[in-house]
Amino acid sequence: MLKRYGVEGIAKILIAVGLLLILFAWFAGVYYFGLTGKPALFIAPFVFTCVSALLLLIIRYRYTLFEKYPYLMTLPSLFYHLGEQKGTSKQSIAFSMIFTVHALVLAVVGFLSLLLAISIGTSIKGSAAAYPFLYVYLATAAVLIVSVLLLYRRIYIRFAK
Repeated sequence: MLKRYGVEGIAKILIAVGLLLILFAWFAGVYYFGLTGKPALFIAPFVFTCVSALLLLIIRYRYTLFEKYPYLMTLPSLFYHLGEQKGTSKQSIAFSMIFTVHALVLAVVGFLSLLLAISIGTSIKGSAAAYPFLYVYLATAAVLIVSVLLLYRRIYIRFAK
């Protein structure tokens, strides 16, 4: 059984940033909804809110999920290597670092939600083209994927030896 540590400080900051960005996405939807009368603007913030809620639940119940359903966790080879070690402290620290990566994903999901809401709103309003938003959206998604892989690699290198 892993020793239960709290969420890392940076993870708390990333969670707060992600939730604030989701909130701003809702405000953007309200702003543009008032101007255009199209409730479709609330679809993006709603979907991203659901994704964020799921990530928050996973982060909150990470130890319970891992203990009851270890096959659901990512990085099985890392946990295999961590399981070979004698000290549970090292395992617990690595485990917390992995969920800090999940908090990063939550923050980026919040940013993408805000970006999408603004993109849809400005396109409907006709004040700006959606293409610049699309490029930023795709670039953000690409940076997120690369960042997650690099962070997982860093954790693996640090703890799998």
